[in-house]
Amino acid sequence: MAESNFPPQLPFELNHSAEDILAVTHAEIAASRARLNAIVETHVAEYRLENFILPIAEDENIRIVQSSIVQLYQYLSPDKEVRDSSRAAAQLWSEYESELNMRQDLFAGIDTIHRNQYGTAFMLDAEMSHYVNRLHRTYHRNGVHLAEESRSKFQQSKIRIDDLNLQCRTNLQESTEGVWFTQVELTGVPDSYMNGLKRSNEGQFFVGLKLNDLNTILGFASESKTRERLFIAADTQCSENIALFEELIKCRSQIANLVGHESFAEYKIQGRMLDIEKVNALLDNMRRGLIEPLANERAVLMKAKKQHLISLGQNAEAIDDRIYLWDLDFYVRLAKESHCDFGEAAIGEYFPLQSTLRGMLKIFEHLFGIRIRDFNGTAPVWHEGVTIRSVWDEKSGDFLGYIYFDLLERPGKYNSNCNIPFAPGFLHGEKSYPSIVLSTTFASPALLRHRQVVTLFHELGHSIHYMLGQTQFASTWGIGTAHDFVEIPSKMLEHWCWTPSILHSLASHYTSQSEYDRSAYLETHAELPDEKPPLELLERLTASRGINQAHQISSSLHLALFDLTVHGPTPEKYSNFSELYNKLRTECTSLLGPESQGNGFSWGFGQTRFRHIFGAYPAGYYCYILGTVYSRIMFDTRFLKNPLDPAEGFRYRRIVLEKGGSLPELPLLEEFVGGKLDPSLFFETF
Repeated sequence: MAESNFPPQLPFELNHSAEDILAVTHAEIAASRARLNAIVETHVAEYRLENFILPIAEDENIRIVQSSIVQLYQYLSPDKEVRDSSRAAAQLWSEYESELNMRQDLFAGIDTIHRNQYGTAFMLDAEMSHYVNRLHRTYHRNGVHLAEESRSKFQQSKIRIDDLNLQCRTNLQESTEGVWFTQVELTGVPDSYMNGLKRSNEGQFFVGLKLNDLNTILGFASESKTRERLFIAADTQCSENIALFEELIKCRSQIANLVGHESFAEYKIQGRMLDIEKVNALLDNMRRGLIEPLANERAVLMKAKKQHLISLGQNAEAIDDRIYLWDLDFYVRLAKESHCDFGEAAIGEYFPLQSTLRGMLKIFEHLFGIRIRDFNGTAPVWHEGVTIRSVWDEKSGDFLGYIYFDLLERPGKYNSNCNIPFAPGFLHGEKSYPSIVLSTTFASPALLRHRQVVTLFHELGHSIHYMLGQTQFASTWGIGTAHDFVEIPSKMLEHWCWTPSILHSLASHYTSQSEYDRSAYLETHAELPDEKPPLELLERLTASRGINQAHQISSSLHLALFDLTVHGPTPEKYSNFSELYNKLRTECTSLLGPESQGNGFSWGFGQTRFRHIFGAYPAGYYCYILGTVYSRIMFDTRFLKNPLDPAEGFRYRRIVLEKGGSLPELPLLEEFVGGKLDPSLFFETF
């Protein structure tokens, strides 16, 4: 059945002013409070599912939609006044959530129904039972059961935590720090990047500390001192976050202790797929398992470094071939180019952003039985560069939702590649369709290096996961899952980008995109290149995966261990979080930093730019490690033989993706793979 030309729900109008944002926030909070008061006043004599839980869920559905829309602007709006207003709205919603989670009148009914579902009063279906369990756990973990004095302390600490998170994120997002370099110091950096840099009257170039800046300079600048200066600048930015970070960790420890947990990590991990003991065991196994692969990769990189420095005229006997933190990206690139006989910049010419995205959308359409169309109507958005696509089910023709694409970096925009859901879907009550923003920080003109292709495919996977949800409630829709499950579907999809045939289908030389590009190319070249790269080139590219795979995982391991350590028991025993951050990085990655030059381990404070800790991932960065392990097992089990098998893709959609967070996630994964997910299998295929 063909999809309709008219979606049953039009896109939201996303052009709120700073005044609109706060006015809407105050009005919606008041409306929610009135709805919940009416529920309690009407049904306090008898708590039943239909007169208590379902009305609470309906209020939650509306509340999540309204709160998400006004909070969207803080990440994406080009107007600082609007961003600040959005942050203020986020603070108001956070305070209101804290108020709700402390309401004993609401908890009394939730607790009664939670207990009765295990007795003879009534039985709930699996999705409803899971929802009630999650709702009960949310209230309980927010201290509603505590004595009045402890409840007050908990709420004050929670409000302060939200404020600290907001301050740290704002300091990072609004930062304009950077480093001035001469043209000689930027030798090796692509002209396409250099052309976009601000220049001084003295002929120097200003390099910021955003992701694209770091990736480009650390990957291409041949001068070691240039890479070192930028790396250190990045790890010593936002010094104002040092004290905020320390207070944040202290406050989190306090709320965990108030509700009877030994640590914030233990408190936060409850209700996830793995408990704290299994998480620690996983990370310990990864640490041991990476020792040999890291040594093998380091030997390859040391050889690449020595060859490079010899080519620059240095004495072979005097060369320091050890790998420093600022060396990694540069020598990984050189090692890959040497191993595969290609240049990364040349590969990027075959992956212009828009055509690569179109190719990815076709893969998702084929794999999951959907259709993704440009939205041709008018819909006010926050920036002229934003585009909207509608998503439809191929078989039924049913509308599924909207994906907004905001792909290029700009001042004030959140400096991360991520998805921002601002309108969840839900089936209970008046059906609502989801909307999500896929936000990336690619430079313009965007020719994607391979790892950026992987990143885009990963993030698009989150968007599609959100589109495919089929759950009753907003809080369990799409990526509203247990926190240690969220990354697994998208981590699995990364494997598609290490498949030569998939990359070949995505590739299209940028000159094939327009007559202007073709003409410009021919000004410096005798003839146009083929539209597609040779398949052998992509086979060599994917064969180079082992050159940096262990180091990538070890970098994630460093952050995961730091995250769990500072959120572990007695964080106050670590008098210097900067020293801990740098020591753990050296231990996990075996890469050297300024401490090897006699500067001690307190030289930098990289924890102040650890965005995940200031957002949704405190005591949760290990999820990337878990996602790496489980996703490899899932891919090898179900997709390795045929990554584009639509029957397997549709089966995955039905068993896993559509369920969102409506059911316990681990049994769903085990049903999909057809058995237990044994982490020990990971290194067998490493």
